[in-house]
Amino acid sequence: MGFLVVLKLLLLVIVIGTAIYSGIVYSARRRGSAKELSNLREQAQPLRRLSANEREALTPFLVQPHKPGKPVHLSGDDVFPLRGEYQRHGIETNGQQTWHHMIGGVEVILPFDADLFLSHDNQAEVVFADKLAVVVRLNDFELLEGAAREARRDTARDQWRDGARGHLEEVFVDDDTREEAEDEAEAARRRVEIHDQRQETPAETEARLGRGLGLLPGLLWALAFLALGLAAFRESATWMGIWAALALALGGWALWLFWRRRRPGPAGTVNRVSGVVNLVPLSIDEASGTVSVAATLGGKLTFQLPDHWRPHAPVEDGQRLELDMRVDDYSVVTYDRKLSLDEEYRRCPPVYWGRHLSLALVAVVALLVGLGASPDPAGDLTQTAYWLGSAGTLRADDPEALANDLPESGRRVVLDGQGRCQVMPVGSDWSRADIRCDRLRWGGDDLERPDLELDEATLALTADDALEAKSDPRLRMLALLRGGGTGDREPLLLTNAPELVARVDQACPVDDPPRACATLRTVILGALNFPELGQLQDWGDLRRRLEEWDQEASPQAVTLKGHLTSIRRQLRSVAEQRTRDRVARLAEAIAGQQRGGVLVEITAGTAAGPIPVGADALQRWRALQDLFGENGEQPFHVEGVVTHQGADEQGTPGLIVDPRRGEQPWQALLRSIWILLAAALLLVHGALWLRNLVAARQRRRAVARLHGWPAA
Repeated sequence: MGFLVVLKLLLLVIVIGTAIYSGIVYSARRRGSAKELSNLREQAQPLRRLSANEREALTPFLVQPHKPGKPVHLSGDDVFPLRGEYQRHGIETNGQQTWHHMIGGVEVILPFDADLFLSHDNQAEVVFADKLAVVVRLNDFELLEGAAREARRDTARDQWRDGARGHLEEVFVDDDTREEAEDEAEAARRRVEIHDQRQETPAETEARLGRGLGLLPGLLWALAFLALGLAAFRESATWMGIWAALALALGGWALWLFWRRRRPGPAGTVNRVSGVVNLVPLSIDEASGTVSVAATLGGKLTFQLPDHWRPHAPVEDGQRLELDMRVDDYSVVTYDRKLSLDEEYRRCPPVYWGRHLSLALVAVVALLVGLGASPDPAGDLTQTAYWLGSAGTLRADDPEALANDLPESGRRVVLDGQGRCQVMPVGSDWSRADIRCDRLRWGGDDLERPDLELDEATLALTADDALEAKSDPRLRMLALLRGGGTGDREPLLLTNAPELVARVDQACPVDDPPRACATLRTVILGALNFPELGQLQDWGDLRRRLEEWDQEASPQAVTLKGHLTSIRRQLRSVAEQRTRDRVARLAEAIAGQQRGGVLVEITAGTAAGPIPVGADALQRWRALQDLFGENGEQPFHVEGVVTHQGADEQGTPGLIVDPRRGEQPWQALLRSIWILLAAALLLVHGALWLRNLVAARQRRRAVARLHGWPAA
């Protein structure tokens, strides 16, 4: 986490630093430009005066480049020379980029198409306007000629838009003036004739608009599934109904958008033109020497062929073509009376598969989310199916009647009776057997107590009188003087040492002692101090001295309260090892008697069994013994939906009941609708996608046959 925070801070510092640096550089360039302009004002001598026509032509361009709404004012009519290299710099604010053009370090305004006449070393004539210079002449550019070209350009645009027949005015600027003589070949090469204007045919309109990728219906379906999911996991009936209604509305809207009858969109305008192809170079790849060119008609109209036509429609420099072109984007719909989109779409109707793929992907995601979010999809479907066609809730208080007529999966049941929790091993270990109260046996055979009891030696180890100790005031005072005497370090006198040794020897026979016996004896020897017996060598020495003790009162041992706790823990460990085998035998005996009746398993919401987590063997033994008493059979009340019914290995009929499913399965119904709707959507659109994908390949081959192209 710390590394990510440092990384974010570092990125933030870099972004802020870059922004500050860009602002500083931008401001420095603006100040440098202002300084160069000031020097130019002081040193340059005027060449001439600005004419009235030139002043009028400049009026629309007298605005700040970075603030188009703020005008600038001419400082005078004197025209000054300016020479130098062209540069430009800019800055982006709020997504808008502003460029500043500079010649010889002075920021200039380039009117009309003056930027087309820029070169590495420029000679210009400018007038001053506030902190800027406005170009009047630039290399071969002259202001009034630029205005005239702009007027011709507007005329050409109007002629192209209106489809006026005749020779198309110059659209792009060239080096020749209108008065300059041209030879007939060059004039013919540049001439573009507009022959006619018409509206698009329905096929051409469909070729332009297509059917889309179905993104809007896909988005609506995604929102519908989201609303359906919110409804499925709401407890409130009001909110469940609101979200379900919203999901229905969104789904219906998506269906209408996708399957509605398509109407042709607004027809565009098409001009039929003819002219000579001019290939205009765009860029040169210096590494490979490749030149990128654009195909134009007469150097005026840059046309675009449909992608699948390009390999088969020759476009060569000097070739004369007759084209039907859309007015808006100059795209070709008819190529030299040989290729026609209208004929192609009428004879080979288009096939759209992308929109089906979009909805199939939405369906896949919705299906996966629905299966993952639902706690039991199969149970939801079963409950919904049975609820829609069943007679209602089954109430039972007799196990025999229930066993003879088990309810089907999906039916809601209410069961009341007396049952026994089932004894089951943990894995295959019967010594750690558990009493499962989520598995109830209703009815069946009574349990008979087997002939298994814990021996006296084991019970003696955990008896309350196994360790008898008392406090001694003198020992306590002595311990307090030495810094102890409280808590686990409180000194005590053990008064029944002979009985303790006898109990340990009885529980730990020499021939087959439990594994914990050696640890118990070591703990006792280390914890007890017998002042009257002296230094002890081992456990046998302790036993012998206690047996040889001839006084009436037993010898007392000095110990600490914490040591007695350790001894009691080890006594219980030995008792645990001695009890474990008997627990396994008792649990197996009980499990062998669990027969008959009806086995009811509850999947959730039941109380814990009588054996707590982490219980030892003695606790398990006592819990298993209680099953033979009055607490063996306990009343129960179970209501829920049957998720499975059948019989176990012994043929005992059984039910698995989910109590989390309510009486009215609205949530299960909505989750089932989610899964079924997603599956249906995937099935329909997945199949249509595959079918249309194959049909699209067949159409490409049909189009190739129509035009006589090689098979694709």
